[in-house]
Amino acid sequence: MEGDVLLSQAWPILVAVGGAVVGGVFALLKWFAARMLEEIEQRLKRIDDLESRFERLIAELPLHYQRREDFVREMQQADGRYQRIVESVIDAMREEVALHRRRIEELEKQRETDVMRYQLRDDAIREYTSLNAKIDRVYEVLMEMKHDR
Repeated sequence: MEGDVLLSQAWPILVAVGGAVVGGVFALLKWFAARMLEEIEQRLKRIDDLESRFERLIAELPLHYQRREDFVREMQQADGRYQRIVESVIDAMREEVALHRRRIEELEKQRETDVMRYQLRDDAIREYTSLNAKIDRVYEVLMEMKHDR
């Protein structure tokens, strides 16, 4: 009987402890469920964000994407423009070279003319000097003749 009395007096304590344990288990399960729900919501939010980014990428893709054929065509056009520019620069340089050659030829002709002028001038100076020397000699001879008389 003593066991029955003990059991009859301990029963409310056991129920209270059992209730507390069951309540604690339920509270723990509720906490885990809330945490898992929060993680699921975060993942769904990330998935929604990725979906919107993917949709934006799909929408913008034609603006940024360039097919190989388009690239080759654009490069050929750019190469053609480049070739035209190079050819025009080469033509301009050829014209410039031809202009400088003509100017060099003119300067060489002018130099030859100037050399001939300087030679004529030098010849005239030599002739003038020679003539003055002859005049001086004639003057000296006349002066000697005058003294001899």
